[in-house]
Amino acid sequence: MERFEPRKFIARKIQALRSFASGKRIIVAVSGGIDSIVCFELALAATTKSNEKPIPIILDTGLLRLNEVKETEEYFRKQYGIELQKWEVQDRFLSALKGIIIPEEKRKIFREVFYRTMGQALRSYSAEILVQGTILPNIIETQKEIKTHFNVLQEAGIDPQNYGIILFEPLKELTKTRVRMLARSLSIPPKFLRIQPFPGIGFAARITGEITIDRIEKIRLATSIVESELSSPKIFQGFPVLFVDRVTGIQNNVAAVGDVIAIRIVETKDTLTAKSYRVPWVKIEKIAKRILSEVPGTVRVVYDVTPKPPGTIEFV
Repeated sequence: MERFEPRKFIARKIQALRSFASGKRIIVAVSGGIDSIVCFELALAATTKSNEKPIPIILDTGLLRLNEVKETEEYFRKQYGIELQKWEVQDRFLSALKGIIIPEEKRKIFREVFYRTMGQALRSYSAEILVQGTILPNIIETQKEIKTHFNVLQEAGIDPQNYGIILFEPLKELTKTRVRMLARSLSIPPKFLRIQPFPGIGFAARITGEITIDRIEKIRLATSIVESELSSPKIFQGFPVLFVDRVTGIQNNVAAVGDVIAIRIVETKDTLTAKSYRVPWVKIEKIAKRILSEVPGTVRVVYDVTPKPPGTIEFV
């Protein structure tokens, strides 16, 4: 296996983007995760004139984690002296996803709304190129028809120019592990290396059945609890999932029908395969207790031990 050299890769991608853009204005799709931060760093290094500096944009879809937009805005302001452009498009995404329960349909609808919105953003800023953080496992799983990743277009037979977009994807050859190696070489703050990976379609990947504002708020709170309790560097990803089924439980000493939340914690080297991480049982019990007491309407918490395959890491 060829040795990966982050510094050489960074230099090559900076030069490639500089040639590719050739004076054209660039927008970088930002999510708050490590992939998009690395993309912005590469785009920033590839531009030389102030009027060519990349424009970072985050779409607030209504499906992001607690305080994710605010914290990302603060990071860009402090780290780069740049205002992150926030587009509040919650209604656009949630209206499109209303009543949709089939996972593949959710992903494809999200993709359509995302790129139509990004095409609109490019036009509004007189930009032509969209830089985004698609990585290798996204492409492999889409091509193998395991699941459609919303950020895979060309490999799925979709021309980005249908949306008025010229696409540049500097990380599409890499796994998440190698993206983190790039982040270290770029001296990106360690906190971004510790951030739990989050699906591109946000909580649409962690709510089975219909997506509603009430259900989003529940899974957002449960996610904050789970992520705050996990610290082992061996854990690749740990998160809750809100099931569509409602079951019988007991609240305030009387029968109640409420929600089921599953906890999934995995370790993996490349995300193409994964196995359940053996968290100390006392930690699982603590997380379950907090979810049951802090997330309204929850009457049962279960722990998922399914490997990948046959399961995928995310549920949707």
